[in-house]
Amino acid sequence: MDASARSEMSRPVPAAGDVLQFAESDYCYGSGPLVLRVTGVSADLGSHPRLEWLSLRGVELLGDGSIGPERQVLVRTSALQRAA
Repeated sequence: MDASARSEMSRPVPAAGDVLQFAESDYCYGSGPLVLRVTGVSADLGSHPRLEWLSLRGVELLGDGSIGPERQVLVRTSALQRAA
């Protein structure tokens, strides 16, 4: 296995309840930074380690600590390590 494949397989897999932060450049369908409490993940990075984008469902957590709207976003899998 080459180094890039090992790196891809070591990406953390989000789970329901995880709170992740993303820069605007790391997700689609929105503007500004995003804090998301994950409620669902659409794909399995263990089975598909070379995915570049992952669809997440979750609840947006707003800057004042309140709960925002439910969201479905595409996030760069490369951003998952930075988001944890």
